[in-house]
Amino acid sequence: MIMLPQTISGLTAAEQDLYRRLLRRLLEKRGRNRLRSKYYDGRNELKDIGYSLPPVAKDIEIVVGWPEKAVEALANRVVLDGVTMQDGSDLSRKVADLLDENDLRNTATSAHADALVHSCSFIAVLRGDTSIGEPEAIIQEFSADNATGIWDKRRHGLSSALLFEVTDDGKTVQSIYLMDYAHTVGIVRSGAGFAVNSRKTNGGNRIPCELLAYKPDAKRPFGRSRISRTVMSLTDSAVRTFLRSEMQAELYSVPPRYFLGVEPELFRDENDNEIPTWKLMMDHILAIPKDKDGEKPEVGQFPQYSFEPHSAQLRQTASMFAAATSMPPDMMGVLTDNPSSAEAIDKAQKELCLAAEQCQSWFGPAWERIIDRAQKLAGPDGSVQAVACQWRNPSTPSRAAAADAAVKLVQAGILPVDSDVTYDMLDLSDRQRRTLRKEQRAARAQGNIDQLRARMNMEAAGGSEQPETDWRKPDGTAAAAGAGAQGV
Repeated sequence: MIMLPQTISGLTAAEQDLYRRLLRRLLEKRGRNRLRSKYYDGRNELKDIGYSLPPVAKDIEIVVGWPEKAVEALANRVVLDGVTMQDGSDLSRKVADLLDENDLRNTATSAHADALVHSCSFIAVLRGDTSIGEPEAIIQEFSADNATGIWDKRRHGLSSALLFEVTDDGKTVQSIYLMDYAHTVGIVRSGAGFAVNSRKTNGGNRIPCELLAYKPDAKRPFGRSRISRTVMSLTDSAVRTFLRSEMQAELYSVPPRYFLGVEPELFRDENDNEIPTWKLMMDHILAIPKDKDGEKPEVGQFPQYSFEPHSAQLRQTASMFAAATSMPPDMMGVLTDNPSSAEAIDKAQKELCLAAEQCQSWFGPAWERIIDRAQKLAGPDGSVQAVACQWRNPSTPSRAAAADAAVKLVQAGILPVDSDVTYDMLDLSDRQRRTLRKEQRAARAQGNIDQLRARMNMEAAGGSEQPETDWRKPDGTAAAAGAGAQGV
């Protein structure tokens, strides 16, 4: 586990107090965050009840990927396709370059998944080092494993934040950022410890860090994890069920036998070693001599084991898990004799779509504020063009269905052809929208040129039926012949 420094040289007394307070909060939540990461990665440990599994079961690794499925099922429906201008104008080159330099789509995908796993994630705007090729404004995501903050209920945002930037293997701290309303303090490694490297002034009434929280409310502004206690409990039950079925599978194909009236010596080989149980069970020809009194031993067979109890329990657990996560039971990978009906699948998908739309309303304002903040930092004049997030339709309709709905609205005169709303219904990306608008402008310009050329040709031929144009000069004198055509 990565070690976090307790003291930082160069901090003021107030900053040191804030740093320690935030560090304590991070360490208090770190255990639960790590536990949920283990469930998400399929590395959760077996929770033995104490009587249902033998000791040898602890050496068997069973992985159930349901928590990952629960997160991915929702994260795949919360997709940030890009941004548009709030005034309806084309996306400026400044904003487009900013998004491309920070790979906003992949950054958003990672931030959303982390927020669903840990209940929240943090997005910060940092000043880049242009001397080594970094962009002027860096939009960086920090998971709840390595970041924390304090929520300001009156301003509906973070009043302070502590962010740890770690290496890609997650074992070493590279740099630390401590933020409040006044300053952003940059901390780097110095010898055996850490020291303040920079102190930047924060303008405005918000810090350059935003919170992406899943299911936030007044009691828990940092949200709730999608890997809830219910999800973890049902996953543990499924692991135990799989493990019991795996152990029973060793005996599933061989019916158990019993022997009456035999001596223990019959179960030892010529070297007086006990014959393994598996060999007795797997022997196709079992020869047992009579005892010393000449009595024939009795051999019997118990009914063969059945997997049905384990399968039934697993189906029940999968149904409860699906209900807790608003997922169709068929997505759990458990086959049933009666598959879910189309109505049941549609209902579960609608619940997922509603949850995705809620996530868009929670995450969208934070992304817009972060992009506005990055514009101030990246632009030489600090100008900001208000942007709006463009989200992919969480219901993921087919292209044909989306196009049919858009065509009907356009034909009814409700939507114009080149409206952003129409493009949203078609789920067009930013690049596709820019290309369409560029082609539309070129087509309109070519149409204007063709009209002017046709008009000039008609005037030159003298057969124009259009009313003559008054080409007089502003002073009222007649202009030279052909001036109109030359002016056009």
